[in-house]
Amino acid sequence: MESLWLKTRKALEETISENNIKLWIDPLVLLENKGKTFVLGCPNRFFLAWVREHYLALIQETLRNTCTRDDEVEGVDLQVAPHQKRSTSPNEAPAKQQELPHLAARTSAPLRFNPKFTFDTFVVGNTNQYAFSAIQAMANGRELNTDSLYLLSDHGLGKSHLSQALGHHLLRHRNGARVYYLTAEDFTNELVYSLKNHCVEDFKNKYRRACDVLVLEEIHFLSGKEKVQNELCYTLDCLAENGKKVVMTSARLPREIPRLGKPFASRLSNCLISTIEPPDYATRLRILERKARDYGLNVQREVLEFMAERLQRDVRQMESCLNSLGVKSRLMNRIVDLRLAEETMGDLVGLTRELTVDAVIKQVCRYYQISRDDLISRSRKKEHVLPRNVGIYLTRCLTDLSLQAIGKAFGRNHSTILHSVNLIEGKAKRDTKLKNQVDFLSKQVSSFTGAEGQPAL
Repeated sequence: MESLWLKTRKALEETISENNIKLWIDPLVLLENKGKTFVLGCPNRFFLAWVREHYLALIQETLRNTCTRDDEVEGVDLQVAPHQKRSTSPNEAPAKQQELPHLAARTSAPLRFNPKFTFDTFVVGNTNQYAFSAIQAMANGRELNTDSLYLLSDHGLGKSHLSQALGHHLLRHRNGARVYYLTAEDFTNELVYSLKNHCVEDFKNKYRRACDVLVLEEIHFLSGKEKVQNELCYTLDCLAENGKKVVMTSARLPREIPRLGKPFASRLSNCLISTIEPPDYATRLRILERKARDYGLNVQREVLEFMAERLQRDVRQMESCLNSLGVKSRLMNRIVDLRLAEETMGDLVGLTRELTVDAVIKQVCRYYQISRDDLISRSRKKEHVLPRNVGIYLTRCLTDLSLQAIGKAFGRNHSTILHSVNLIEGKAKRDTKLKNQVDFLSKQVSSFTGAEGQPAL
């Protein structure tokens, strides 16, 4: 009977992914052959309920197809048998049974970890330096005055890369570290399933007692889910009491997430919030250089500069364009030059660039013949103040940036930015010369962002 089960397990590999084979099939133990029924042992009730709902029918069908006439096995039954020795796959040596594959602590990198997401492969720039330093400090055990970190950024800017880099580092350098990486939705689904199948204690043991580092992505998913928020509060408190680490990520500040209960909002407010902004030009160029090397692409510097100037959304956009550039080069047998880059980017994202504060500053500095440093300096000279106020006004009118974001770009606070906007708006109504300057610059900035696909020179 053991050989029949091993054959069945081997056949299951054709329809079940390798990850799920390891999680849900390998831990099953052949206990006995009761009449014409295989009895398989499961580590606990949670495991049994999951396998019964998701895999039992497939196991039974595969077993019947594997049987010969002499075997006469018709079905499969499941029982809880947590202390039985695990049966092995045909090409695998015996190994120690894990207590609970999906809810158990792991001493190797979780299957969902991307092997490329390490600290070494993360490109650090001005807009992500703080977040990188904070999570690296946590990884190295340096004091942050808190054990909870909140990574904040829009999608595709690197918060998942950094959170997984933390896990990779701990698993590599701390023997026996137990790291859990999952989304807030995964956490919710596991909790709901454990409640339905009366194995909440297994769930609590996993996240409160068998966990050293908890990484929860997309924490805003918990909006309005009061019971899950409460359970997570208990978990966070338990981890904090034992000096464990927690990393949460989101595209929204805690105060901007609707329908958060006060207890959970209070826990989030105790986190160290580290923001990742969209990469600036210099960082985008370094990212493209790094990705091009990773993809084995020989790309001229002017091509990378062209792409860095135009790909301003996120890292995924850069990866997509580079990948498409490489594929088109190989299939069409063409060198990767500026012309090919223009064609490829035109197909994928178009050459019209999103309006940015950099584009505004560049055109304002060119028009008034001053340097960027003078424009954003503290100088009160008239030849610096007017261009600065015009630049701030145009940025406010032509982009979707908040007053705070504009202030950060110009080195000013919120109230100063608002004052500059109101000042130019009022003067332009009375001063025809200034109005003409503002109108001309507005057209220049729009042209620079590529209405026809090329910057205005």
